[in-house]
Amino acid sequence: MAERIFTVDDITGARPVCGCVTCALGAVFAEHLTALRTGHRGKITVLGHRGPAQGTTAVPHFLAVDLGGPLQDVVVWEEMRRDQLAAWLPSLPARARVPRLATRIPRLVRVRQAIRTGAFTPSGQAGADLASGRYPSFRFLVEHWPDLNKEFTP
Repeated sequence: MAERIFTVDDITGARPVCGCVTCALGAVFAEHLTALRTGHRGKITVLGHRGPAQGTTAVPHFLAVDLGGPLQDVVVWEEMRRDQLAAWLPSLPARARVPRLATRIPRLVRVRQAIRTGAFTPSGQAGADLASGRYPSFRFLVEHWPDLNKEFTP
């Protein structure tokens, strides 16, 4: 699956609660998440995250937005209950890495940008997954983090 690039038309075509860009982007991305995985419309915000609600995990998602220049990387957050997190990310070791890696957004974004621009091509299973059509989402990064972290040098 190729990465979806969100555009101004996506944002303006959304039906947010209010008319601000933040809510519009949240509405577009919530619909995108619903189409991709468990059917759960998560609680989405692009304003950052002060910590998850009790009983949930804060999961960052990377969003590429085309505003007419170079792609802008935006991080949106979703709160997932334990069962939702397990449905989205079946690997227990990868799920255990989510909270720790969620605090390392700048490094993850650098890795993602390097993969996207071709400045970094991972080897092993991560490279094979990319060659088969995956893209460097947060889920991809958390699944392959031990190997990516060893290989990537900025």
